[in-house]
Amino acid sequence: MREPVIGVILLNWNGYDDTAETLVSLLEATPRPAYVVVVDNGSHDDSASRLSLWGTVNDVISETHDVADLHSFDPDTWLRIILANENRGFAGGNNVGLTHLAIDTDATHFLLLNNDALVAQDYFARLAEALRAAPESGILGCTIYHYPDVDRVWFASGYEDRLRGVALHRYEVAEATEPFATEWVTGCAMLISRALYNAIGGLAECYYPIYCEDSDYSLHARTAGFSVLIAPRAHVYHKVGGTVGVGETVPRVAYWQTRHRVFLVRRNYSTAERTIAISYLCIAKPARAAILAVQGRTAMAGAILRGLAHGLRDDPT
Repeated sequence: MREPVIGVILLNWNGYDDTAETLVSLLEATPRPAYVVVVDNGSHDDSASRLSLWGTVNDVISETHDVADLHSFDPDTWLRIILANENRGFAGGNNVGLTHLAIDTDATHFLLLNNDALVAQDYFARLAEALRAAPESGILGCTIYHYPDVDRVWFASGYEDRLRGVALHRYEVAEATEPFATEWVTGCAMLISRALYNAIGGLAECYYPIYCEDSDYSLHARTAGFSVLIAPRAHVYHKVGGTVGVGETVPRVAYWQTRHRVFLVRRNYSTAERTIAISYLCIAKPARAAILAVQGRTAMAGAILRGLAHGLRDDPT
């Protein structure tokens, strides 16, 4: 297998400071990725123009184009800023970057990377090492630690609980050094092979703006016969909740998580699994909302109930 050519996709939405810090980690990586695509998801601050200036200050070849001119970048451009002009969400924004990399570059692999995540200096060397060991992998994940609490694991691999309709994290770092199978990989740092992208396309945009599109994509990859693996020696450091907050405290996040959990079940489970998981959610979520209401957290309670109702009602395609 020839050495992988990796293009990275970052989403920016009013998040210059985080995005710039992630870009620094990519610039300082050894080796660097071949391309970095920043999709600006309709920021209403000056972060897109500041990112262009960042390229000049850091002496990297950069260009900025509107999404309508998606295919206008010079082939030698390292930092490619695409102005999406609206918030397309996680899946939609990443699909813009995937389309560009697939058509306009020689990238063999596409890395979805959160703009609030930093890569270890040897991250791409470790990915290349893992791909040499498992060249057939469709999706490759990594070990992700909290940041700045870098000794605390956020994601070491993932598994599904189909009775409850949820994709969960494992936190025990594997002793193995070789890539190993996982049921899903988080979109915080998800490496997608060109072969997989050509076979199944991009992420499902019904999960707008965020949550569960990564577990959905992993399921579709496995259904299409591709392996979903973890490269345990490749490390990323994640500012958890840095972009949208966390579901325990932010009502809109609790809404998205509930709605999209139902979507995940409806889109991917067998009839029997779907019946069990939906029944569970229809009992567990109202019970959780009732507890929150008694605690005086009525906004959170309402968000969960609306998420459940909309997950059952809306079209998950």
